[in-house]
Formats: sequence, C-alpha cells, structure tokens
Amino acid sequence: MMDSYSTKMKKKNYYTIFGVSKDATKEELKAAYRSLVKKHHPDTGGSKDNFLQIQLAWETLNDPLKKEKYDRLISYSRESSNINDFNWSEEVRYKKESSNLKDNDIKLWIKNVYNPINKIINEIIKPLNDEIKKLSADPYDDVLMEAFCNYIMQSQKKIERVSLRYKSNRIPGSISSLGLDLYHCYSQVQDALDEFDRYTQGYVDDYLFDGKQMMKEAKRIQLKMKINKKNISF
Repeated sequence: MMDSYSTKMKKKNYYTIFGVSKDATKEELKAAYRSLVKKHHPDTGGSKDNFLQIQLAWETLNDPLKKEKYDRLISYSRESSNINDFNWSEEVRYKKESSNLKDNDIKLWIKNVYNPINKIINEIIKPLNDEIKKLSADPYDDVLMEAFCNYIMQSQKKIERVSLRYKSNRIPGSISSLGLDLYHCYSQVQDALDEFDRYTQGYVDDYLFDGKQMMKEAKRIQLKMKINKKNISF
C-alpha cells in the first residue's frame, strides 16, 4: 500500500520534489538528486515508489530537450490550475508516446537493416565450404578457379549493397551495440573476401586460411547477434 509521503510526492512537480526552483543550475539539480537518492534508495530502507519518482524526475530534468518540454507542460498547468493539482496523465501520455517512437525505430531498423543484411551475409557464408571444396580438387584448373572467382565477385557486390544499406540508416541508440556487432560482422566477411581474392592471384595458402578464419569470426558474431536480438524488448 502506498504511504502518504509517496502520494504527496506523486502530486508534486519535479522541481518541488528536488526542492529547487525552476531556474536551478545543473549543479544544483545534481546535488539535489544525489541527496534524494541517498535518502530514498531501497537498499537503505527507502520507498521504491519514491525512488522511481526521483529517477523519473532526474531523467527529465537532466535532459535539455525533455526539460524544455516539461517546463512548457508545467507552465501551461499553472495557467489552467494550481500546480499541486496538476493532472499527470499528460506527462504519462508523453512518456508513453516517446517510448512507442523508440520502439518503432527499433522495429524499423531490424526490419529494414538488420534482417536484410543478415540474410545477405548468410547467402555469402553458406556456400563457402562447398566452393572451397570444389576448388581444392585442383586449384590450378581454370574452370574451377573461374567458378571460385565468380563466387568472390558476386559476394563482393553483395557486400557493397550491405555497406550502403548499413550506412544509410541511423542505428537507434538503445541498440547501438547490436548495430556495432552487425558492422563488425559484415566487415569480417568483406575482409575475408579480399583475402580469397588475393589467394586467387598468387595461390598463397595463407590468404585462403586467413579468409576462412575471418568467416568463422563472422559466424560467431552472427550467433552473438541472434542471442542479443532475442533479448531486445519492444
């Protein structure tokens, strides 16, 4: 059951919660936040509801854009009613809309960037072992070498499309680590193809070996991304 202090806190605006004026400096806001966290942290016996309200206030007042929107919101409230009787449903709606926009950005990025790129990477990696196996029958056979070179050329064209798609779409900040992994994954494939191309020019086995290792690393990153993608909540 919510205690009376928690109820009062929920009715107060963020500046009142922090015990500062609307014109408080960032240093004053930070000092007030730290003091409240120490007092209300659940680990030291504080109320979880109060602590969450303090975190919500700090998240808003510490972000210039959110603070500006919030200041406009409470200014409107002062014109229409007493600040302590402010209807918080508008603020809740704003938070919900912001969250929905972020979720939509993530969904679009996964649909338009992650999934298509991952599919192309699979198209390159999947036939690799068979291509190398065919070539190993006789690396000096012109027909076999031409087939392997064609695989490399077609794969490089695919990677060019991957790079263009990746660079033309902004990664949502909340999944930046997944975006970085995707970049590392296709970069490994790109580098591997370059190594295979060098092999075809001089038959140096080290290039073939290095390329295969890079492809293995790309597959490892793919597996990591698959796990991380499942953990994304939206």
